[in-house]
Amino acid sequence: MDESAPAAPPHPARTYAFVAGIGGALAAAVVSVKGILSSGSSTAAIGFVFVPFIAIAASILAGVWGLALGTVVSHHRGARPALRPVLIMAWVVAVAAPAAVAWEVAAGFALQRAVHALAPLDAAGLEAAQEGARFRDNKFFLGALAQHRQASPRLLERIASLPEPELREAMGSLWDVMGENRKGVSVMRLVARHPSTEPAVLARLADGANEDLLHEVLRNARTPQAVLARHYESESPMLQWALALNPQVPVRVLERLATSRDAYTRMNLTWNEATPQAVLQRLAADEDALVARSAAQALERRAKRGSPPA
Repeated sequence: MDESAPAAPPHPARTYAFVAGIGGALAAAVVSVKGILSSGSSTAAIGFVFVPFIAIAASILAGVWGLALGTVVSHHRGARPALRPVLIMAWVVAVAAPAAVAWEVAAGFALQRAVHALAPLDAAGLEAAQEGARFRDNKFFLGALAQHRQASPRLLERIASLPEPELREAMGSLWDVMGENRKGVSVMRLVARHPSTEPAVLARLADGANEDLLHEVLRNARTPQAVLARHYESESPMLQWALALNPQVPVRVLERLATSRDAYTRMNLTWNEATPQAVLQRLAADEDALVARSAAQALERRAKRGSPPA
């Protein structure tokens, strides 16, 4: 063996794989950070922990595609001929990956256009859109309908009756399809918070609801008293927050909530027009400075409007 013989040059496909891997990692990191920064969720910052892992995964996938592309290019340039089975597989990967990305991008733009087209519609137009749209079963499209101010009770009931589990899960998208739903709450939560949702629909949503959905139901002023009453003694802070905001909750319950150890519960009472004047006066001297200030501001607003509620 001639030890002085020069080593074989690296396969050109390696360069393609390296460049594609770096590009994929950078693109994934940028997209991930953009999604985190555009989110209104208070826990969105946790997503920064996962950015490196997303970048690594994207780097591997992009690197495989780059390797396949490099194999094809090298073969056809005659630099490094490949075995026929390897070449066929490389062609499949090199073509299929961009095709899949192009398909997803086209679908994303189409969904974005469909969601934006809902903005100027009235109640009848929204119902017609839900019936005939290409994306009528898409959770982002349904979410746009459910948060539309012109959504009719019939449309909201129709959405609430859909059985798909994903409609009860939080949403998030890099496309401009979330509207004012910057925290990415689920479709059913959007239905539950809509002021036009019928009491009977709210009652059905409350059955078997998780705490997030139940929170939306309990804060809606149209929720039946029978549903609200089941949770008057709840010690869950999230449910107390909702009850404290609901103007249909009885005064005796609001007075009890004013003694809650949870500052956010007491704070929410200052935004409830049904909170008695005496309760607001006590909260204006609350040990929590933010609660006290909010209560004082509520008293000032009432004073400007005229006589406060009893």
